[in-house]
Order: sequence, then C-alpha cells, then structure tokens
Amino acid sequence: LLSGFINIKGDDEVDGEVEEEVTVNEEDVNAIPNDKISDVIEVDSVMLPSSDVHVAFIFTQPENSQELPSGKVVQFLMGFQNRGEKDFTVNFCETSFRYPQDFNYHIHNFSRLQYNRVVAAKQEATFNYAFYPTDQFAGRPLGLVVELRYEDTDGKAYKNTVFNETVTIVEDESNFNTETGFLYIIFAAVVVLILLAGQHFLSKLTRKHGMAKSRQTQPIEIGTSSKNEVDFEWIPREVLNHNKSPKPGSPRQRKQVQRSE
Repeated sequence: LLSGFINIKGDDEVDGEVEEEVTVNEEDVNAIPNDKISDVIEVDSVMLPSSDVHVAFIFTQPENSQELPSGKVVQFLMGFQNRGEKDFTVNFCETSFRYPQDFNYHIHNFSRLQYNRVVAAKQEATFNYAFYPTDQFAGRPLGLVVELRYEDTDGKAYKNTVFNETVTIVEDESNFNTETGFLYIIFAAVVVLILLAGQHFLSKLTRKHGMAKSRQTQPIEIGTSSKNEVDFEWIPREVLNHNKSPKPGSPRQRKQVQRSE
C-alpha cells in the first residue's frame, strides 16, 4: 500500500492529474512489520549528517587532490569533531569511484575500513584512509566519493560525505617503473649483443683481408737493397781472381804463357 501511494503521488507531480485519494487504515499500518518500518526510517536518516558533528578532510599523499597518480597509494585524513553532548561511534569509511556525469553510478568500490572508535562529547579524533588506484583508470576523469558512517548512543546512524569531487587519474612518472626498467635492460642487452657481433665481424673481415694482401705483396728476401748489387766482401780475393775469366789475347801471348809454366 505504501508503494502504491508513492506511485500515485509521483504520477500527480508528473502529469498534473488528480487521482483518487488513497487512505491508509490503522489496520493496514499495523499489518506492516516493525522491522520494515525501521529499515525505511534508518535509510532516510543514515543519508543525513549530524548537526553536532564537523568533519574535515585533507589529502596527505599526494597533496594535489585534483590529480591522483595511478599505481601509487593515495592517503587522506579525516578530522572528526564532536560538538554535541552525546558520544558518537565512528563505524567505517567507504570510498568509491563514480561516473563523472552521474555520481549515482558506481564504477569501482574500494575496501571498507572499519574504525569502531568512540568519540566522546566535545572531543576530536583523526582517521586515516588509503586506497590504490590501478593503472586501468589512468588518463580518466572520475568522481571520487568518500563517506564516513557513524552513530550516536541511541543507535541512530549518520553519514557524512566528506569528499565528493571529480579527480583525474594520471600516470606516475616520479618513481622508477619496474616494467619500463625491464624494457630498458632488454634494450641495453640487445645493443651490447649487436656491438659485439659487429666487432667480431669486422675483426674477422679485417684479418681475412690482411692475409690476402700479405700473400699478394710479400717480397722475396735478396739481402741487398738493389737487385743488381751483390755483396762479395765475404769471399776471399784469391777465389775471386781465380774465378775470373782470362783476358782475350793473341795466340803468341798464349804460347809464351804456356812456356813459362
């Protein structure tokens, strides 16, 4: 019956038509389980913050809240100030990425961090939260929503949306990337192998060319600086004079030589 009442009211607002009024009897109300009514009231109340609570928010890593690095831990602090007379119990914090054009659409929900810490009246407390944006979100604008849930001593639940803005996930270029470093190492190894192969090839080619050239131009040792010069100093002069051919002469001179002998 409650859902039917809500639908009729919505039609009146949209179409502007007067529909038959629907009355709800006490018996019908009593027929609704108490836990269902409490759930509806709790959902409505949990969406509101407490007027006795003030929450501050600040990013600690990185300091620029508009650009968050991918593949690196993002941290922030939440200051919870209890200005009322009741104690509050801070239950947990929820963080999520939303579609930037419609923050009701969830893209990614991060882990819920439980605190369960009591903040007494007129006291303050600080809470830390960290999450890790993966590389798949790099280069994309996303809506970042941070919600802090707490309740009072009566068990009434509250929610403070401490951060609700559009951020950009950027690639982290400040630290050494393991994947990029591995690629650099492989590239350096390939360059070294190419240089070694080139040096080996050039050395082999030079050695082969030098051997061919030495075979073609290797001179024959003759022991003198000129082909027409012969060193006879080491030969005795008697042998040289004996080996000399006689001078040509007349037959008469040859006969005289023979007689004298």
